[in-house]
Amino acid sequence: MAAYTDLIMVLGIILIGLASIFLVNVFSHGRSYKRVILMFILGGCMVAYANASRPKGYSLQELPMLFVTVFTGG
Repeated sequence: MAAYTDLIMVLGIILIGLASIFLVNVFSHGRSYKRVILMFILGGCMVAYANASRPKGYSLQELPMLFVTVFTGG
């Protein structure tokens, strides 16, 4: 179960990062930002779920190693 929560945490962080980039693009072109807000909400929910599913939660010091673990499969 820990591998899935790690993956959900990493995907949520990536989704929030992409949403922040898309937000700049949407505002600069004057488009609707409903999809970007949905991405922020979905990414936030993923991060909150992963953090709540782990007994001690995640710390900021663990996040770089978490990305390495998820991407290398170790």
